[in-house]
Amino acid sequence: MTFNLKDIVRKNIWDLKPYSSARSEFDLYNSGKNKLTLLDANENPQGQLNRYPDPLQLELKKELAYQKKLSIDQIFVGNGSDEAIDLLYRIFCNPGKDKTLILPPTYGMYEVSAGINDIEVLKAPINSAFEIDFDAVNNQITNNENLKIIWICSPNNPTGNAILKADLKHDWQAQNYTKGGMMDLPFNPAFENELQENQVRLDKLFNNFKGIIVVDEAYQDFTENISFINRLQDYPNLVVLQTMSKAQGLAAARVGFAFASKEIIELFNKTKPPYNVNELSQKAALSAIRNVEQAQKSITTLNANRKWLSEQLDTFDFINKVFPSEANFILARVKNANHVYNYLRDQGIIIRNRSSQIENTLRFTVGTMQECEEMVLALNNYQKQVQ
Repeated sequence: MTFNLKDIVRKNIWDLKPYSSARSEFDLYNSGKNKLTLLDANENPQGQLNRYPDPLQLELKKELAYQKKLSIDQIFVGNGSDEAIDLLYRIFCNPGKDKTLILPPTYGMYEVSAGINDIEVLKAPINSAFEIDFDAVNNQITNNENLKIIWICSPNNPTGNAILKADLKHDWQAQNYTKGGMMDLPFNPAFENELQENQVRLDKLFNNFKGIIVVDEAYQDFTENISFINRLQDYPNLVVLQTMSKAQGLAAARVGFAFASKEIIELFNKTKPPYNVNELSQKAALSAIRNVEQAQKSITTLNANRKWLSEQLDTFDFINKVFPSEANFILARVKNANHVYNYLRDQGIIIRNRSSQIENTLRFTVGTMQECEEMVLALNNYQKQVQ
């Protein structure tokens, strides 16, 4: 199936003449001039935050482009990933007519934002092993002409596992290297088959769908899997989301990214509000992504804490299963999850009850070691009470 971007964009968006802000008309940020008299934007000339921020976040995009090996026009910077989610509906989905597909249990904002935009939500639940049911997904594609967007969160929230992988060859190499083997060892036949099957699934999914497939990589920094950013050149209908809220610890700044073809990013930029990311958040994000060493140190610490916490959770009699995680949280199946949740809440420890999505499950965010130890102590006390 040939992908044609114009065919799936809302006509009013395709024809939209975007708002032209004062700073976008004059290339202030690339002018090369050290001093300018700015009398174009009706700003107060006094104050520390009196000037409008760069509407296209060019300095931040330049650093991202360098790190991600992309061009600037393949990057959208938003007010958190939630802005990108909302804009995708606004760009591609006609209210009251078009549909979207989610793979529950998954991140709740896909469905909430669809409701806000009056978009019907279809569902193809992941299976009991927390894997994509590709037959169910392809059936929805075949049977719904007005299906425009498919959302895939990987690593998935709340299950914590990578449900779609961009390249199993990279995974094999990373694992082999970690174990001290040689990177150029030949694949064994079983893995060769798995590698080929994964590629066939990806090609069938992306090439047989004329709409947009969004891979949300909010937790990408906590896994060794290769990012789908590396597949943008292969699939013109792919959009990849990432965020500064997790590994970089900037949840309060609200900065998220969408990576896609320059044609799709152009649609983001014409549809977004002119000054969608404030100056303080832009500077905080730029500082964080430049400090690669600090980010890696944080990721290493959180992954170590995750391993420790997972091992501790596995020792409790009232916890039936601790699921493997490639994110900064752990999902566990618990006897009487509501009771455990309420007990921890009463001790001032707030976790997330995910029993409405997966029966009797709790989601534990990986905190500092002190926070993890405090929670484990509380769970120890709980176990003593129920014995």
